[in-house]
Amino acid sequence: MVVDRASSTRIVPRDPVTAFGIGNVATTGPTTVRAEQQVSTDLVDHRGRIDLPALAVLFDHLGGLPYFASDPDGSPCVQARLAISMQGGVDVGDRLTANAELLMHDEAFGTTRVDIVTSTGRICSSGTARNVAVGRTFDHNPTGDRGAAAPPGNSDLPGLPLPPAIEPGLDGRVIIEQIAAGTRAAGNLTELLNGRVDTVDHPLGTGVRFTVGTEPWMGNVFGTMHGGIIAAAVAQGCSFAGQANAAAGRDYQVADLAICFLRSPAVQGADVVVEVTPVKIGRRVASFDAAMHAHDGTLLSRCSADVHYR
Repeated sequence: MVVDRASSTRIVPRDPVTAFGIGNVATTGPTTVRAEQQVSTDLVDHRGRIDLPALAVLFDHLGGLPYFASDPDGSPCVQARLAISMQGGVDVGDRLTANAELLMHDEAFGTTRVDIVTSTGRICSSGTARNVAVGRTFDHNPTGDRGAAAPPGNSDLPGLPLPPAIEPGLDGRVIIEQIAAGTRAAGNLTELLNGRVDTVDHPLGTGVRFTVGTEPWMGNVFGTMHGGIIAAAVAQGCSFAGQANAAAGRDYQVADLAICFLRSPAVQGADVVVEVTPVKIGRRVASFDAAMHAHDGTLLSRCSADVHYR
């Protein structure tokens, strides 16, 4: 998200790729694609952190391009499933490099491996995308103008301020309830997604409901919601659930996310809702199930996620 400092008004992003600071997307071989992401303060959560949700668009976007490039006719494809693991933290201001390699493909399906590394060469995220060919039309070549230009350097970005620090003795559920009440910042990434969160009681712990107001910029080349935006929204819901079940003073990270895409919603202003349910809340690991539904109740995606506490 970009803010005009003179008027303090929000400038709506052009598309998911530019909104998440992704650029230098290029084919590097017959089955490989590379891209960069400039991680700015626009993508931090309520803690001022960069976590898995901020990398979801890069992961999904790059996860489909090698399969697309493998077909001389450029048949369109979508991701059926993503499996993403975080291997450590990412610093605000870092410039990430992602490499995607098509491991197998035929005329109907593919499997792509994605690795994301920091500017120091340390791997911070890895996993796979399952690709599926679809008989849809699209408005332009997805390997073309989206992300072709280099992302702006961090010094060239206006950057949003970091959220206020969280008091170390505050219970996790209280933090989420404050965000829900509007007395604590939800985080810049949540604001980018037009998100709002509420707690939901559950016998095994605290669940959350994360609601996202869709906008046209969130669309893919087919005109429906980009899979990376779906994954980012679901992952952010799981992050809030991790926070809601954290004991006072405990830190956490969304460590693993496995999401399947069932349908892609329109992006014309209707809400989509992510319901996150605790499966097991442990001392070191909490597991959650999540589902995204359209405003009319249509199931859009399902997910399982693990949150690690420290």
